[in-house]
Amino acid sequence: PRLFVLFTTLYNARAYYPVLAVLFTDLGLRLDQYVLLNGVWAAAIFLFEVPSGALADTIGRKRLLVFSAALMVLEMGVLLFAPKDGGWLLFSLCVLNRFLSGTSEAAASGADEAIAYEALPEDGRESAWDQVLGTAMRWRSAGFLIAMTLGGLLYDPSWWNRIMPESFHLTKELAHRLPVAVVFLQALACLGIALRFEETAIH
Repeated sequence: PRLFVLFTTLYNARAYYPVLAVLFTDLGLRLDQYVLLNGVWAAAIFLFEVPSGALADTIGRKRLLVFSAALMVLEMGVLLFAPKDGGWLLFSLCVLNRFLSGTSEAAASGADEAIAYEALPEDGRESAWDQVLGTAMRWRSAGFLIAMTLGGLLYDPSWWNRIMPESFHLTKELAHRLPVAVVFLQALACLGIALRFEETAIH
């Protein structure tokens, strides 16, 4: 259950969320392309939500969560190194990013809660699970608050450049990648946590 709380917090509280639309357009995408990317993301979730449940029963929840975290690492890596103003290469990589993101979310959906729930002792499981969910909600709320604030601060380097010597100034190009870099590190942490999960139910 503790690993579940850490996993769900790091997986969901992403620093690039408050600047997502600006990030894609600053990379060089048009507004209609950004709208299409959202469609790709939603379609991936819709297509893989049900199959992911069947996979969880077939291969186990831990493997599905490791798969989900690995996809998160890939999606953030693709976005981190996508070339600015890269034309169709940029758009193709962003489509891949959104597809991986949707597939990852579909794979993780429910599997993280299920593996944590099954790890609780059967005696008093319901009340214990309510406590776990309450803890997870508090951590996620705090995580979102930190991520939203951090994402906005990292994306705009003007405040940093005003208080730091010129040799420590950040360029806009570098600053625009920082929220993505933070989430890339979170993805690596999620992968490490997923590998530590233990399957307690027999499927």
